[in-house]
Amino acid sequence: MAIDQLDYPRFEIRVVACRDGVSAARSFDLRRPVSVIAFDEANISKARNLGIAHANGDILAFIDDDAVPEPTWLQHLASAFDRPDIVQAGGTTLGRNGISVQHAASLADAFGRSHPVSVTSDTPAQIAPTQVGLPRLHGTNMAFRRTTLWDHKGFDERFTFYLEETDLTRRIAQQGGGTAYVPNAVVHHATAKSRHRTTTRTPVRLFEIGASAAVFHRKHAKSEEWHDAKACFFSERRSWLMWHMQIGTLTPDDVLRLLRELEDGYAEGLQRDAEAGLRKDAPPPMDVPAFAPSAKDICLLPGFASRTAARNVATQRVSRGDRVTVLEYSPSSLFHHVEFTMDGYWRHVGGIFGKEQRHEPLVQMATRQSRARRTLERLAGIRARNRLEIAGKLKLL
Repeated sequence: MAIDQLDYPRFEIRVVACRDGVSAARSFDLRRPVSVIAFDEANISKARNLGIAHANGDILAFIDDDAVPEPTWLQHLASAFDRPDIVQAGGTTLGRNGISVQHAASLADAFGRSHPVSVTSDTPAQIAPTQVGLPRLHGTNMAFRRTTLWDHKGFDERFTFYLEETDLTRRIAQQGGGTAYVPNAVVHHATAKSRHRTTTRTPVRLFEIGASAAVFHRKHAKSEEWHDAKACFFSERRSWLMWHMQIGTLTPDDVLRLLRELEDGYAEGLQRDAEAGLRKDAPPPMDVPAFAPSAKDICLLPGFASRTAARNVATQRVSRGDRVTVLEYSPSSLFHHVEFTMDGYWRHVGGIFGKEQRHEPLVQMATRQSRARRTLERLAGIRARNRLEIAGKLKLL
C-alpha cells in the first residue's frame, strides 16, 4: 500500500515473489497497475534479474518485501540521476523503530566490510572511491540506470543471499560509474522473518552467507588476501553469534551448529566458479504511463481520548486516496516509534516527554503541540513534498 502512495507520477510496480508472496501482492486493491511475477527459487539475485528483465523504465529502483518507503522516496531517489555521470544511487534506510538509521552512505572494502561515509547535506551527494573501499548500496533502498544493469549483466546469481548488491555496486564503481547517496530517499526496514533469520534478526541458517562470502572474497580480494579475508569474516561472525548467545537468543549448541554451517557454506562457495547473470541483450524500453492521483497529505494530532476517532478518520481518508499521518502522543516519557499500518496510514507513538531521536535526552519538557512541531520538522520534505500541517478538528474532515 505504501508503494501505491508514492508521490511520483510515472512508475510501474513489478513484484517478484514466491507463491505466498504472489497471493499477498494480488490481495491488495491498488490504484496503480501491478505486475506480479512468480518465482519460487531461494535466490535473491535471480529474482532481481527476473525483475530487471521485465522492467521498462529508464531508472530501476529496488525495495524488499519487509520495507516501506516514505511517500517522496522515488522523487528524491530519481533526482540523483539528473546528473548524467550518476548511474546508481541509494538512500537512507531506517530500522525497526522507524527513526534510527540502519543504513546510510558507505563504502565496502575487498573483504565485504562496510565503512560509513559522513554526509552532512540533505541533497544528493556523490560517493567517491577511496583507499578504504568502493561505494556500496543496500538492497532495500537502491536504484540504477537500466542500461547500467544490462551492461554489467545484473546481479551475479552465485550470490543467492548476502553481499549480492555489494558485489554489483562495487563492479559498477570499479568501471567508473558514479554513485550518489540521497539522504531524503527514506525507506523503513522492519526485517521480516525468513529462512535465514527471525524477526529479531537472530540467525537461523548461515550456509548461504558463508557461500556468498567465499564468492565475494575470491572475486574482489587479491589472492594473497584470501586467507585474511576468510579469517576476518569468521571472526566477525563468531563475535556476532557469541553476542546472541550472551543475550539468550541462541544456545551454545545453536552457535556450534551455525559455525559448522558457515564453514560448510564457505567451502561450497569456493566451488561456485561459473558466474551467471543477465544473459541476453536488453530489450527496447517501453513508455511507462503517467499516473497522477489527487492525493492530499493530512496530519492528525488527536488527544488521548480521541485516538480511536482519529484512526477511523485516517482509514477513511486513505480509502479516498489521501496520505495520512497520525501523531499519537501519550502523557509519558516512552520512546517514540513509527509504523505504516495495515490500514495504510503512518502512525507515530511515544511519550510527549520521551526520546524520539538518538541525540535527545531521555526525558524532556514539551507540550503536545511543540512535540508535534519537532516531529514535523524532522519529516519536512520526506513524508510530503511540502511541510505537513496539523489538520483542524476531526469533525471537519
